[in-house]
This record gives sequence, C-alpha cells and structure tokens, in this order.
Amino acid sequence: MYVNNVIDFIAKKKEREDRKRAQDLERYVATQCNFQHPENIDALVEDKLIEVKDHTLFLGFLSILKDEQIEPLDIFQDVFSLEPSRFEMSYNMRWWSVVQLAFTFLTILKENEPHTYADFLGLSK
Repeated sequence: MYVNNVIDFIAKKKEREDRKRAQDLERYVATQCNFQHPENIDALVEDKLIEVKDHTLFLGFLSILKDEQIEPLDIFQDVFSLEPSRFEMSYNMRWWSVVQLAFTFLTILKENEPHTYADFLGLSK
C-alpha cells in the first residue's frame, strides 16, 4: 500500500508541474507574443513549445470559420493582437484554443511558405 501512495504522490506532483508549465506558457503568449514582438511568436513556432494540432482538427476549424464567414488570417492576427478576454467576446471562442490552432497554422505556413510566414509576422524587411 505504501508504494501506491508514493506513485500517487509522484503522479500528482508531475500533474501539478505540467499544469503550472501550461499556465506559464499561456501567460507568456498573452503578454509577450504580439506583433510588436514577432520574434517571440517565431521562437515558439521554431521550438515547437505549443503542440501542433492534428491537421484534421485544423481543417475542421477552417470549415467552421468559413461557415461563420470569418477570414482565417483575421482571426489568427486578432488572437495575437487582442487581449484574451476581448478576443473571446469578439469571436465567442476560447482564446487559448485558437492560439493553439494559430500555432498550427504558423507551423504549416513556415514549412510551406516561409516568405508568407515572414510577411504575416512582420519579420520581412
């Protein structure tokens, strides 16, 4: 019985650390990832710190945007431009969920169209 308690303690500690890392990352994106600091967004794309979502999920999201008549580029710009609460009020979507999909979009864009990626972030001079 003692071994189970130790394993539970280790699992709970890891779960708590993972949750804190996720909260720290979310806070970092909210405060430091914007078009005034595009290098911070680029670093997260490069380091793949935010999980790239399944392409099927991403395509489903694009379909929802089409149905709602929302331009994908607009929402992906706004997710880095607006305060999270303002974004959620404007789009009626969870900010963090769209952030994750935006990083999927940026990863795909960087791999397939690096010039468009640089233009989107304002990295090209």
